[in-house]
Amino acid sequence: MLIDVDTVPTAVRSVRRISRFWAARTHSLALLRDALTSDVVLLRGPAGVGKTSLLRQFAAYLDDDTQRGVQFIDGSLTTPESIPQILAAFAEGPSAHVLLIDNHVEGAGLSTDHLLHLLRSDSNLQIVVATRQASGLESPLVALEFDVQVIPAEHLLMTRDELAEVLELNGVATTEVGIDALAERTHGWPALVQLASARLRLEGMPLRTRDEAMAVAEYANAALTADLEQRLDMPVSDDVRLLAVAPHVTVAIADAMGVDPMSGSTGELVAHLRDAGFMWPSSTRLTLAEPIREQWLREITARRPDDVGRARLRLLAHLVDGGEPLLAAQLATDAAQWTTLAGVLRSSGPEIWARDPQGFEQLVAHLRTRASMTPAVVDVLLMLDPVTATSLDTPGLVVAALGQLPDAKSAASGNLDALILRVSLLRAAGRFALSTEAATMLGDVVRRSRDLRPEVTCEAWYQIGMTSLAMGKLRDARTSLTHVEGAAPPALRMRARGVIAIIDLLEGDVRSARQVLTPDRDDNWRRSPWGEGIRLAEAWLELETGDAAGARALLDDIPATAGARELWPFAAAVHALSFLLSGSASDALGLLRTWMGRARSTPPSHYQSTQILTARAKVLIALRQARKALSLFEGPFALASTTAPAIALSQLYAGRAHEAFVMSVKWGLHHEPAPRAALESLVVSVVADVRLNGVAAHRTAAQRAEALSARHDLWSPWSAVAPEDRALVLQMLSPASRDEITRRCSFFASSVSVPHLTKREQVVLAHLTPTSTISDIAKALVVSPNTVKTQLQSLYRKLGVSDRSSAIRAAHAWGLIETDPEV
Repeated sequence: MLIDVDTVPTAVRSVRRISRFWAARTHSLALLRDALTSDVVLLRGPAGVGKTSLLRQFAAYLDDDTQRGVQFIDGSLTTPESIPQILAAFAEGPSAHVLLIDNHVEGAGLSTDHLLHLLRSDSNLQIVVATRQASGLESPLVALEFDVQVIPAEHLLMTRDELAEVLELNGVATTEVGIDALAERTHGWPALVQLASARLRLEGMPLRTRDEAMAVAEYANAALTADLEQRLDMPVSDDVRLLAVAPHVTVAIADAMGVDPMSGSTGELVAHLRDAGFMWPSSTRLTLAEPIREQWLREITARRPDDVGRARLRLLAHLVDGGEPLLAAQLATDAAQWTTLAGVLRSSGPEIWARDPQGFEQLVAHLRTRASMTPAVVDVLLMLDPVTATSLDTPGLVVAALGQLPDAKSAASGNLDALILRVSLLRAAGRFALSTEAATMLGDVVRRSRDLRPEVTCEAWYQIGMTSLAMGKLRDARTSLTHVEGAAPPALRMRARGVIAIIDLLEGDVRSARQVLTPDRDDNWRRSPWGEGIRLAEAWLELETGDAAGARALLDDIPATAGARELWPFAAAVHALSFLLSGSASDALGLLRTWMGRARSTPPSHYQSTQILTARAKVLIALRQARKALSLFEGPFALASTTAPAIALSQLYAGRAHEAFVMSVKWGLHHEPAPRAALESLVVSVVADVRLNGVAAHRTAAQRAEALSARHDLWSPWSAVAPEDRALVLQMLSPASRDEITRRCSFFASSVSVPHLTKREQVVLAHLTPTSTISDIAKALVVSPNTVKTQLQSLYRKLGVSDRSSAIRAAHAWGLIETDPEV
């Protein structure tokens, strides 16, 4: 209940009239009711956000509560001498006391110290304070003594339903479209809603269309802005209006933008704007009220567009330097400065992602859908956007972007950023020879330069390292990426560590890869675009330790990486092997086709293609199609250190044990391959020797392979031993090695034999399409339709299907037909 308000000797705002057209603020009142469990409740916001009317409505609500005594005062006009009267009035009323203080201004009327004195004097007192400024009540020292709750200005705004009620009370004819548009343009600002509704009521206008809503909202914005400018004790010049470029204002921001306060200091200018209610108050910054900001920005942009552009650039640079890259990126998006946005995402993307992952995704989406495809934009999208990274239009975008860059020699002489972009985009376009040449120039420039920015140096070494990796020069790649690992910030360091771990696993040094990955196990960057290489390496490591199902689950979770797009071929190979070892051998070929479809957006190098090819050969071998696997290595994929183990394995299971033995010994011992290639060759030689000589096989190769596995903790190559050879091979090994190998499945353990089709059934299958009829097939093969029906029934039975669509899919999964399915 309201008590003794009239006895308080102040100009109390409770006498202000409340318009009969004012709707109940249901949402905000509910927040206030919930917050009243605290000792102090702060309502913060600039002029026009409806603090006074909300307090009046809250006072009316509390008036019906007979258990609470309520007083409503104006904080800036109530003097400290009134404190005894306030306390005495509460003492005569109910036991619970609520003091509503409107217009609290630090340094005028009741100060923070006076309010704290009231709280200490009355243990049953709760205070609700409305203020336009940051007050001393927000001090952590106060929070140690009293429970303080802040209701920020954005929670005081009107909901759409409350706006609709105001329009209804004003008798305005509306439509849903008009209400939605007005709610969007007034931002729920109570003063704007009241101004717009009053204008429509006084002039008898309806609110039916979006255009009508835009017009009345623009009027309300201009009226509120003009009213506030009249209260400001200084002229509002175009220089001051430049502050509308920034969503929040501090002295440092005003100085960075070059705003001239005309008289006095910039700090005084900001203080004037705060005191007049132009700003959302905060202890660290002042956010310009959105209606004022819109109006000022519209006016200054129309009059001085060049100054606005320059102020925006200065502000973005200031924000990035000051640790506000997210805000800088949002401002660049609002201003359609796409090249600037690309630069912010490239330099400060990790900080933006860490603060707001969803906002980061939206910024990338805006860049993809709205920006012109400049080289910087294309490169950032390739790095951060999965949609661009998997799009079939990407190669064309990359080629067009390359045409906008200077040639490598020109860039090397004075434009290092352009040279870095060129190396990256040449690799994305599949021009690996040119990319290698440009990367060599880039390395020379980085080694000679002594004054490069650290971020430029790190990005240059990363691009050099990734180019070396694409060409199969793993040692050079590791050396370059080690430079990045030692100097890069956390997210970029993780990106480099992920690639280093992949290189260790490619070579077969599982122990070193585990040491690389261990420090990043609990790092938050793992889920970011810069952590995709780490996640891929972790999945591969799971496969190496024998957990094929766990590896498959991790790889299923990253089916189309963006930041690790250049690791796709390795991801495809590991994913296929995880299928072989987890009970889904018959689906592995389809999985590889899916990966190859994604990889078309970023053409793989010869080395990367070899990784996919060897994975495909292992799948075919597991499906008991070793002869078909052997045929894969004809043409450009001839005998080499990377293909020799897979070729030897294909020969072994194609019935050519002697040839497999000779090749595996030659390439496993005399060409100094990496540990993985050496071990794979040695395993083939052991199995071939067992097949040729049985129990009389030599144990030297087995002992050498066993030692290599133990040294590098590398046991996955033993999975290539078929079940029929496993028992004899295990007899040649020590008990510890037998335990390690027994824990790991064979490629063949989960596979079944490929359906054996007769030549006539293979011919019918080759003519089977979703649209072909039995008559069409019979006419093409010059046989009767009944013969085709009989062969189709036999074909369906062998494939375990009941219709032609399923038959085509099954035939593709088994590798019986090679063309892309049309189902």
